[in-house]
Amino acid sequence: MKNNMKTTLSDRKRKILRRVYGALSLSAALFVFQACYGTPRDMIRDILVHGTVTSKPDDTPIPGIKVNIDSQYSSVLTDNSGKFEIYVVRADEYKLSFQDIDSITNGYFKEKDTILKASEISNYINIRLDAK
Repeated sequence: MKNNMKTTLSDRKRKILRRVYGALSLSAALFVFQACYGTPRDMIRDILVHGTVTSKPDDTPIPGIKVNIDSQYSSVLTDNSGKFEIYVVRADEYKLSFQDIDSITNGYFKEKDTILKASEISNYINIRLDAK
């Protein structure tokens, strides 16, 4: 009888430990997933600012231009077609700056600053940079 009781008690302990370790493993996996992929954006407060950066003389797209939004402390680079997208927290206006940080690849372009009002419906902006 004692031997049977010991196995039952050890089986119960083992089952409890399996559940605890399983819960810890699941929460660790969820933490790693959230750390790698982030949390979903709050689409109510965030807005998308996007656009295209081209050269002024011939309207060719400029890749590798750094687009910086001062009030948000965030930046992004334009892709091969000169396009950029950045999500920002809703504000009345945004000060955008455009910098050519890799002048070797596509020539050198002057830095440009502009203000984008949040009242504009599309938040799409076309910027033309002067060559230097």
